[in-house]
Amino acid sequence: MGIGDFIRESRRILKLATKPARKELWLSIRITILGMILVGMLSYIIQVVMTVVTAGWGVEEVIQRLDH
Repeated sequence: MGIGDFIRESRRILKLATKPARKELWLSIRITILGMILVGMLSYIIQVVMTVVTAGWGVEEVIQRLDH
């Protein structure tokens, strides 16, 4: 595919593209925000679980090093 073909295909796609309606735009925005909230909540839950699980890891080593 040469540069000329790329430019021709790009023009064709831009001619077919349309501006979304207000209703469609708000639906896309709401879905995006909902997805971001869900991913954020999931990552927070994983962080809390890992903090609880790994809370005691390495404590004994630090205490032993301080004693010597």
